[in-house]
Amino acid sequence: MANARPKRDEGGGDEWLMTFGDMMALLLTFFVLLMGISSPDPGKYSKAVKSIQEALGASLSSKEKLMVAEKESEASFNNLGSQVSQVIKDGNLQDVVKVEVNEKGVVLNIVGGALFRAGSATLEKGIQPLLLDVVQTIRKLPYRVIVEGHTDDVPPKGGPYPSNWELSAARAASVVRFMISEGGVAADRFSAVGYAEFRPLYALTKENRARNRRVELIISREGVSR
Repeated sequence: MANARPKRDEGGGDEWLMTFGDMMALLLTFFVLLMGISSPDPGKYSKAVKSIQEALGASLSSKEKLMVAEKESEASFNNLGSQVSQVIKDGNLQDVVKVEVNEKGVVLNIVGGALFRAGSATLEKGIQPLLLDVVQTIRKLPYRVIVEGHTDDVPPKGGPYPSNWELSAARAASVVRFMISEGGVAADRFSAVGYAEFRPLYALTKENRARNRRVELIISREGVSR
């Protein structure tokens, strides 16, 4: 018995693609000819290209737009970090203030001894001009400011603070109050928090106590003021 002949595909196949391809080639030729015999206005031409891109979905995707925004934000924070670093350098305070741009934002690490006496949350007058200079730098910017208080691992002896929790929080609040009252920054831009001795930068040894006593002033990436 002879083999049955294969059935012919009656679905139309892909023949339509040939016709479509010919049409697109003719359109492309037409537009090349049109551009060759005319002198289009560059502004109008750019607008036309942009409109076509948007219509065809060829404009930047959401992911690409996010990447561009992130790069611009990073450049902005790096520039802000450079400005703050220059303030520190002009005041010759590199030994007591370290500036870093990281995932938190622009972080000023201020050695605790430059800000407060032992067991105290009263700002030393010598550091106040620096804080005012920093305020001038950030006052016109929209970023939130977080102030963190950190102590060493030695509990307070006497005085109004029963533990390092109260002392570290009081020191952070003291810096915030100064920047609001003397620097004129809106109060709702600030957060103040105390971490006692539980977020040390260095090992909890006697030699590192002075370096772990500090206040960190963070110009934050996390949000902007209302």
